[in-house]
Amino acid sequence: MSINVAPDTLNRHDTIASKSEHASSPDPETIEYAEPDTKYAWLVAIAALLNLATTMGTLNSFGVYQQYYLNTLYSTDSAVSISWISTLISFCMFVGGVFTGKLVDKFGFRITCFSGSVVCCIALILASFTSRVWQLVLTQGIMLGLGASLIFSPSISVVAQWHTKHRVLATGIAVAGGGIGGMVFSVATEKIIDNVSYKWSLRILGLLLFAISGASSMVYKRRIAPAQGSNTRLLFTIARDPRFICIALAVMFINMGYFEPLLYVPTLAVIQSGTQSTSSNIVLVFNAGTTIGRVLSGLISKLIGPANTNLASNFLCCLFICIFMFSINTVVGYYIFSALFGTISTLYLAVNTHILAHEFGPQVVASSVGLSMACCGVGVLVGNPVQGVLYETYDKTHTKFNAVSAWAVACFAAATACYMVLRWLVGRKHKVSWFQKI
Repeated sequence: MSINVAPDTLNRHDTIASKSEHASSPDPETIEYAEPDTKYAWLVAIAALLNLATTMGTLNSFGVYQQYYLNTLYSTDSAVSISWISTLISFCMFVGGVFTGKLVDKFGFRITCFSGSVVCCIALILASFTSRVWQLVLTQGIMLGLGASLIFSPSISVVAQWHTKHRVLATGIAVAGGGIGGMVFSVATEKIIDNVSYKWSLRILGLLLFAISGASSMVYKRRIAPAQGSNTRLLFTIARDPRFICIALAVMFINMGYFEPLLYVPTLAVIQSGTQSTSSNIVLVFNAGTTIGRVLSGLISKLIGPANTNLASNFLCCLFICIFMFSINTVVGYYIFSALFGTISTLYLAVNTHILAHEFGPQVVASSVGLSMACCGVGVLVGNPVQGVLYETYDKTHTKFNAVSAWAVACFAAATACYMVLRWLVGRKHKVSWFQKI
């Protein structure tokens, strides 16, 4: 294996004497520009946290806009047409990951993510000048989602490249930015709309995203040279591997059911409490839980192993939905459920990145993570409309959420089965029994 110096990262005359003794063994043809697990690696993780906080925070704050659109601005339009905005944000952000791997290989992490911050800023500013729902679908939905895709997957991938010893912990810290951003931006957006205007809230949000995300992207740089050969051939090779198929199906099923607690539990809590503020409080508790869970993902993975973490967390999600959504119908119960589900349900983001980097190599992590994120997008596109139909058909007239809850249980059960097969495949490869950490 050769270790070269990237022209845009180190002085051309500098050399790296040796690799870290604790680094995982990459492919013999892997070319490294810098050592992993350095102080700069943690600076990259902090930059990724800021990037994901602004990107995911902006996306998570859409709940505030949706309520404003439904009740005030577009009260005569159908709720289904407005809901397509949030659905397309998530879908485009995840599915765009298929293309970000190729863009990162060609232009690098820095230019790709900076371009995303520019696109997101323009999308939000354009959204502030719209007067129809379909215009919001194009700007705040599709355009914002595509811009976010240029930031989301690369920000996760670049952290995985720079860390080997503490990869899950570093990635967990980075993706915790989504929960932090969700709490901060939701409150900030609501305050700006109330005290200024919703149009200026979009403009301020866009400029803030560009300032923070654009500056954070400047910290990014490639540590490992991209894999040689066609990106299409690389994606095809990864996609047909049984281990990746298990991960892809698992994240698809997770995102088919993940939004049921996020979208319907706040409504249940309002019905039980009779106060509108309960809804926003439930969302804050959920985001706090996701932040804690993502940070703790490294510790949990270290204790029981990444594959075991995914298997256990999805089983617990099934269990929590069954207990709290079917048996406990109190506001306190919904608060507890939101905290527990938020903590457990998003562990897979950091853990999957580590598994992909470990099983397929850090040099292809941008492509493998991007491809897996595209499967998340398919889950969102399928799951949200199905839950809407189930609610309208079975739950709305009874003011209950049994049908959508059953759907969520089935989705997480399917994800659990996929991770069980992955655990068996990885265990067989490394000759590890079911009772050992892996």
